[in-house]
Amino acid sequence: MTFIAISAAALLIGISTPESTVSLIRLSVQLASPWIFLAFAASAMAQIFPGNTSSWLLRNRRYLGLSFAAGFGWQAVFIAVLFTLYSPYYWEELHKTSDLVLRIGSYALLIAMTITSFFPVRRRLRTEHWHWLQLVGVWYFWLAIWASYAELAFSSSATVISFVYFNLGLLALVLRVAAYLKRRTNGLEMSS
Repeated sequence: MTFIAISAAALLIGISTPESTVSLIRLSVQLASPWIFLAFAASAMAQIFPGNTSSWLLRNRRYLGLSFAAGFGWQAVFIAVLFTLYSPYYWEELHKTSDLVLRIGSYALLIAMTITSFFPVRRRLRTEHWHWLQLVGVWYFWLAIWASYAELAFSSSATVISFVYFNLGLLALVLRVAAYLKRRTNGLEMSS
């Protein structure tokens, strides 16, 4: 789905100007964001709302994460296009060197999470290392996406999509916290 939407947008919007390329970068993030929110909340939803839908989300959490990675892969492609074709615009209008360093680190984490999502690579890792990589990664990307939409939602140039994604990200966090509290309460009841 993400691939089809991005491909259609690339054909319609194009990369003939730096502004159109930036539009594709933003669109790739907008298309990737729901996937990380769903992956982030999947286990919490299964605990709080057991049923077919939440079970399906939990079983397919890996694919939700890979869909997020695919969307961000497109972002990387469009950033590379912007950097290659419109380098002065990139440096003067968009980013500082510190932003580029943070972005490279984020992509390194995303690549590590993506590669270790496949069983032949995953089985070479110790279970706890894989678990920590995925846990830190999903929290990092949830926070990065949610914080960027929070900043946009409360700015003078707020858009509807920034409010929607701010609230979806907040809902995902509320679900995680509620599931944690439920586990903790159940654990206390069992030990009593």
